[in-house]
Amino acid sequence: MDLFIFDFDDTLAVTDSRVKVIRNGQEIIMTSREFAHFPFNPSTDQLDFGDFQRAQGTLIKDTVAEMQRAMQDGHDVFIVTARAISKPVEEFLTNEIGSHPPVIATAGSEGKTPWLANQLNKEEYQRVVVYEDCKKNIRALKDVTEAAGVTYSAMCILEDQSMVKAESRWRREDLLNELDFREMTRNFLRKTW
Repeated sequence: MDLFIFDFDDTLAVTDSRVKVIRNGQEIIMTSREFAHFPFNPSTDQLDFGDFQRAQGTLIKDTVAEMQRAMQDGHDVFIVTARAISKPVEEFLTNEIGSHPPVIATAGSEGKTPWLANQLNKEEYQRVVVYEDCKKNIRALKDVTEAAGVTYSAMCILEDQSMVKAESRWRREDLLNELDFREMTRNFLRKTW
């Protein structure tokens, strides 16, 4: 069986929820995508995620279709969000599409990797497939999956709502060596010339 993990904000839906950072008495308001690239300093900055206690916005139809297809195919499917509470996400999805997989709220992106490690300890999976807009999360989840010896692939949801394959490994990255790279390059050049 495969494990499918879907992020919520900017992956399944574009929401109007905003992160507020208070730096030197000044409020900086940004989307979750902007916050993923923000140079947050925990010693001087204060965070306010109060706006994430609600979920309003529009679905990203292609990603929702992938989630529904994975559910229909009988895979283990979870929505793993960095939000602190799952209820607004559940209510939004129930209103928009009717049914949804379990929603796991990890209260920050750093909570996603321990959740995945725990899930991989509970169940035996052949593959983990991640849909996520944050490349940092894609890499962190990849590390956990590969440490467990499970095949990993990830789709990155871009700002224009398109999907690109971010990771797909049939063998661990560190097993590729210089000779493999040379041979792959040689084969590629033979095919294109």
